[in-house]
Amino acid sequence: MLYPISVPKPNSAENLIGFIDGEGGVVVRPRYAGGSYFFEGKASVVEGNGGSGFINDEGKVVIPCRFKGLGRFRNGLCSINGGFIDHSGKWLIEPRFLVASEFSEGRAFVSLDGETFGFIDLRGQVVIQADFQQCRLFSDGLAAVCRDDRWGFVDHIGEIRIPHVFESVRPQGFRSGLAAVQIDGRWGFIDHSGNFVVKPKYEDLNPFSESLASVCRDGRWGMIDLDGTLVVDFKFTDLGGLERGMTNAKLNGQAGFVYGNGSWAIQPIFDRCYCFFGNLAVVRQGDTYSYIRRNGEIVWTSEPGAFVQAPPAFL
Repeated sequence: MLYPISVPKPNSAENLIGFIDGEGGVVVRPRYAGGSYFFEGKASVVEGNGGSGFINDEGKVVIPCRFKGLGRFRNGLCSINGGFIDHSGKWLIEPRFLVASEFSEGRAFVSLDGETFGFIDLRGQVVIQADFQQCRLFSDGLAAVCRDDRWGFVDHIGEIRIPHVFESVRPQGFRSGLAAVQIDGRWGFIDHSGNFVVKPKYEDLNPFSESLASVCRDGRWGMIDLDGTLVVDFKFTDLGGLERGMTNAKLNGQAGFVYGNGSWAIQPIFDRCYCFFGNLAVVRQGDTYSYIRRNGEIVWTSEPGAFVQAPPAFL
């Protein structure tokens, strides 16, 4: 896997995007106007003229830059420009939507006008009518949908399985059998029947990952297990979700990474840490960004003032 880097563009406020490997070696010199992380062996890149395409992990352009905007592959397809392409760059579903999400469980939510949303199948056929204000991806057979400013959950054919009673939901949907929802201004977790397993008593939270979830109370973050039992005390000012046993954390203004028991895996010596993506994570110290390994070793550092994008979290 390759990772995006950036260098300041001469005589410009913009950056040029390139890619390094897991050892910090530059594989693609910074030359693109934009670029994303790798998904399913490809990364989206933007040429100076604004056209976007895809490169492989050798840096070779494998889908020509004939699109607009960045995309990413999931389940063999990429939503881009209102349609869906396969790994060869051919249209599986011709572009006709104003908004089109990724596919999950054979469904993607789409909108023709940006105001009402429904779901299509892999043939591009409408399977759930556009009756919702917003939608989320499917997980565990259910998708969160919003109607009249309240969220509920529907199944693959659009039947309402959990009523529209929630003020908000986390976009990741069900993780470890539980979904994060907000009611009366507080966050908790429900099961597939819509019953609260973890009562809504938190100011903020992240979805479950590796059977633990980070939750916030009185401005401090800790961790709970699937039963809602506190396993890491409320002491952090920021806390992410576990990924291969570690997550980014912040305490007393300094950031590092902790294990699932709350002990430091990488000491808090940074100003900001982002979640690991594969074997590397982005960290910031002052006006420079770096990629580090899981043992804390730095493999690449940016020039001062260059911006390195954070990886996507909770895929």
